[in-house]
Amino acid sequence: MKKKFIKVLCSVALSCMICTSYLAKVSAAPINNTKIKSNEINTSVDSRNKSERMPSTNSEPLGLNAKNTNSSKYSFSDLNKLSNKEILDLTSKIKWNDISDLFKYNDDSYAFYSNRERVQALIDGLYEKASTYTSTDDKGIDTLVEILRSGFYLGFYNDSLKYLNDRSFQDKCIPAMLAIENNKNFKLGEKGQDTVINALGKLIGNASCNAEVVNKTVPILEQYYREMNTYPKDKLKGDAVYNFMKEINYDISQYSYDNHIQDGKNTPWTGKIDSFINAISKFANIPDVTENNGWIINNGIYYTSKLSMYHSNPSIPHSVIDNCLKLLPAYSEQFYTAVERIKEDFNSKDSKGNAIDIDKLLEDGKKHYLPKTYTFDNGKMIIKAGDKVEESKIQRLYWASKEVKSQFHRIIGNDKPLEGGNADDVLTMVIYNSPKEYKLNRTLYGYSVDNGGIYIEGIGTFFTYERIPEESIYSLEELFRHEFTHYLQGRYLVPGLFNEGDFYKGNSGRITWFEEGSAEFFAGSTRTSVLPRKSMVGGLSENPKERFSADKILHSKYDDGWEFYKYGYAFSDYMYNNNKKLFSDLVSTMKNNDVKGYENLIENASKDPNVNKSYQDYMEKLVDNYNNYTIPLVSDDYMKKYSNKSLNEIKSDIESTMNLANSQITKESSQYFDTYTLKTNYTLDSNKGEIDNWNCMNNKVNESLEKLNKLGWGGYKTVTAYFSNPKVNSHNQVGYNIVFHGLLAHNKNFNEAPIIKLDFPKEANTDEKIKFSSEGSTDDGKIVSYSWDFGDNTTSSEKNPIHIYKNPGTYTVKLTITDDKGLKAEKTSSITINKVLKGNIVSEKEDNNDFTTANPVYLKDLVNGSVSSSDNKDTFYFTVTKPSDITITVEKINKDKSEFNWLLFNDEDKSNYIAFPNKELGNQLSNTVKIDKPGKYYLVIYKTLGEKADYRFNIEGDISASPKDDTDKDELVISEKEDNNSFDKANRVCKNQSVIATLDTNDPRDTYYFDALTAGNIEVTMENTDNNSNEFNWLAYSSDNTNNYIGYATKREGNKIIGNFKVDKPGRYYIVAYKTSSNKINYKLNIKGDIDNVPKNDEIYEKESNDSFETANKIMLNATVLGNLNGKDVRDIYSFDIKEAKDLDIKLNNLNNLGLAWNLYKESDLTNYIAYGSKLGNTIAGNCHVTSGKYYLYVYKYSGNNGNYSLIIK
Repeated sequence: MKKKFIKVLCSVALSCMICTSYLAKVSAAPINNTKIKSNEINTSVDSRNKSERMPSTNSEPLGLNAKNTNSSKYSFSDLNKLSNKEILDLTSKIKWNDISDLFKYNDDSYAFYSNRERVQALIDGLYEKASTYTSTDDKGIDTLVEILRSGFYLGFYNDSLKYLNDRSFQDKCIPAMLAIENNKNFKLGEKGQDTVINALGKLIGNASCNAEVVNKTVPILEQYYREMNTYPKDKLKGDAVYNFMKEINYDISQYSYDNHIQDGKNTPWTGKIDSFINAISKFANIPDVTENNGWIINNGIYYTSKLSMYHSNPSIPHSVIDNCLKLLPAYSEQFYTAVERIKEDFNSKDSKGNAIDIDKLLEDGKKHYLPKTYTFDNGKMIIKAGDKVEESKIQRLYWASKEVKSQFHRIIGNDKPLEGGNADDVLTMVIYNSPKEYKLNRTLYGYSVDNGGIYIEGIGTFFTYERIPEESIYSLEELFRHEFTHYLQGRYLVPGLFNEGDFYKGNSGRITWFEEGSAEFFAGSTRTSVLPRKSMVGGLSENPKERFSADKILHSKYDDGWEFYKYGYAFSDYMYNNNKKLFSDLVSTMKNNDVKGYENLIENASKDPNVNKSYQDYMEKLVDNYNNYTIPLVSDDYMKKYSNKSLNEIKSDIESTMNLANSQITKESSQYFDTYTLKTNYTLDSNKGEIDNWNCMNNKVNESLEKLNKLGWGGYKTVTAYFSNPKVNSHNQVGYNIVFHGLLAHNKNFNEAPIIKLDFPKEANTDEKIKFSSEGSTDDGKIVSYSWDFGDNTTSSEKNPIHIYKNPGTYTVKLTITDDKGLKAEKTSSITINKVLKGNIVSEKEDNNDFTTANPVYLKDLVNGSVSSSDNKDTFYFTVTKPSDITITVEKINKDKSEFNWLLFNDEDKSNYIAFPNKELGNQLSNTVKIDKPGKYYLVIYKTLGEKADYRFNIEGDISASPKDDTDKDELVISEKEDNNSFDKANRVCKNQSVIATLDTNDPRDTYYFDALTAGNIEVTMENTDNNSNEFNWLAYSSDNTNNYIGYATKREGNKIIGNFKVDKPGRYYIVAYKTSSNKINYKLNIKGDIDNVPKNDEIYEKESNDSFETANKIMLNATVLGNLNGKDVRDIYSFDIKEAKDLDIKLNNLNNLGLAWNLYKESDLTNYIAYGSKLGNTIAGNCHVTSGKYYLYVYKYSGNNGNYSLIIK
């Protein structure tokens, strides 16, 4: 039985179905570096690969403006200082991942969990929260559950906390689980509900459950079954349902295992959870499989099968699985999931006891998905492939294997199998058409598909799939090269089978870094050397501090994630180029099965500062030269027909290149061609030491290949060669075995690929007509189609198309040509599209070195300027008129080595930049910035290198087109209304309003309020309209705290006092104006910022009391309603009539950061709501289809004190 606690915070569905062989070597294309749809829910796995690096700008943004982000974390050390109540309160305010050492065993976590009273208090706290969570507020249950799960996890692995692994203690969570289920909000709906349901499922898996807990989850399963088509891509709801299936099954299975129960009888659940199993089985029999529901059908099949033994009548769920074979599409993943379960759980029999020929079904599946078989080298290499894997690619894989083999044997120094009679005497490759079809490998062959490819040494076979760039950063050939290296490692380098030999005993990850890192390294093999792989170098961090140290990589294992593949590659490449002695010594210990010697080498190298420094320096060199690298793949020379040449002629030519004699040449037959292998010996004149000898032989063999290239026969461009098995004779001379391999002749099965000639300019401009030509392309038959991909999501089937690029950038253009026999050839090349800056020429005006003297910029301006040693910064401003994308492009004009950069600032925060260039194309630095809030923005251009940099720039997007567009809307002047001397009597001030008012001895204070729509900067101006010396002032307050002011006037400009302050959230704020002298003062007050607009004529204010359906306010569609909720008035209800069927769009705008929600009811059923709103920022929005009748909108608050809202129904 697998261990119960696996530290996986985001499970992959069906992970428990994956059967991983103990003889498996996982490939270099891990799932997290591919974009493969998860079984769990239909979303793409996030990829952080850097297959294409973003060009860096010429300098870092100004350090003094660096953003200061608050990344406060808690640790168990912090939690240990809190009381139980404080911890429970904290869970409502933080996320579980704010606790840095959750699930980690250390002194602080031990101190936390060893306190039984504390853990019990947390469980009791969960019980209390369980009855109070709402549809929109999980009350911190998710965080609290993760804290408890962390304890149970640590209790499983650490004896010092083993009381937490006692089922009787874990059962203490059951009352809290039941309380969660008994809460009226226990149903799929809003985020708060879905989060709690998810947490419950996870808690069951780490704690325990009983039959009552299980059966109370049934309504959730049934609700999802009914409604899943309404939220097919809602991951949170999908996870919630999946967690119930998985974790309940897990707990029941664990109990059965611990109590040695194999037949499902006599458990606390036996015969008591039929409704739960029946609910799951409904998912198994969904007949229409789609991209969105395939995962839930798979899980329905799996868990119906696994839980069937606990049913009161096991034949009922068994018959459900039988029915899957009739109901589900033949050959589908779901069909074979059912086949797998019948085989594993029902001994290959149906529910009536009849035998099912599972082997035939599996063979049928293999024939369906892998109909093509190709043989090479007299049957020593076999490739089974899908019908969409191109035959030319199959041939290229064969030639790739020869390139990898030649470099592997050169470096390893051995080409004699370590053991004879193993399965790898014949190498078999299985290649599916796609990642989707590869999923079937789990059932058809029984091996994991949670990877990009896998080699099974015990059967001499590896499995992978064809892929497109959107599905993986690695090509099929790259993956093949990696897996083929694993085959070579097992056959020629590491004694014993994978995970069985001495090198795996006591430490199964001892050589993991070497096996995977060197497999990535040898994947870069060519005919003459091993080259850096761009796809690998791109995965190295650009930040040296984030890169692996030598010590870290030399001890990396599979448990450490996938990053070590790239750093293991870099270390192998470093050894090959800069430390061959270490490479050779490591290889020697493996070949000699010297585990102790290997460990000594690793220990010494990991502690050697010189090794680490050299490794770090080498990685820096790789990263710096990233753009100079390619991805080594076999050349087109392998795919061409050549005139015939006899074996004797080839033998003579090869011998002449190195003065060889007594060589033996043999012919091998493959499906498309015949090849030859020539073997001989070569002795060096002198023994100069291991490394010098190797270098000498490497040069001689490469010189031989170069001489063959010059002999004129094209077939010599397919020759690979290696030297191995060095031996020193009695004269201290070193002798090597040498092997040459190459193409002899193609046979009638071979169809030569079309030869493509690609012709177009390397550079062009946006909006320019560019001619692309394929003239000169040829084929040995007839070309029947042309397919152009211009790299900008546009294509053409013309022979010589014309194309226009709209956006600047470097694009990869691909032409695919197909001949009359269906053989395709493709060729790619890049084109750089430059942006021509256009506009009305405007010159900068000095002095514009700071924000106060910034030059204005308008739409269609093309601004020319310069920065220099004496004038190193220019500042410009522009006004964004509406939320939109703004593109800023600054181009250097002069051709010298001077450099500059730019930063973008918001007028409301001139201390922190909001953007800088993220694209560098030629002499242009640009970025497209999403601006959410209209207003003034500043562009700062500054010099970073050289004496002077001349530039020009333009700004595209929704910005002011002329100075008149920058002026505010006509200001509306209003008068104050007395009495407004207190907060509760404050006058309202809106956007573009100025208030005229008076202060005197009888009225020394006026109070105003405004509603801020977003967090941001507020500017208040108070003007003495009499222009005399009378003194006055103002203070700003938040409605959350009217005892302490948050803003005040900070500067005086003539008869005005002005101040700026920040509001950190939307809501209501107050301005208190007061006089400080004895005289009467007439003044004008103005408030600027993102505040509420003046109410429109069609706005409606709620009328109390409207707290029940009977007293509901009647409203009209498309009219804005303004309302207020407070401690005594927690709900407002509105009614409206619908005359005909239509779709409603309901938006509730939260003006004061209350916890707001709404439900919609139809008059015919006031018990069950028909729609609800989802929180989107400060808006609670939703839509629903309604028919004619009367409806009620129920608005309520669940947190906060006093606040306002607006709503509109359209």
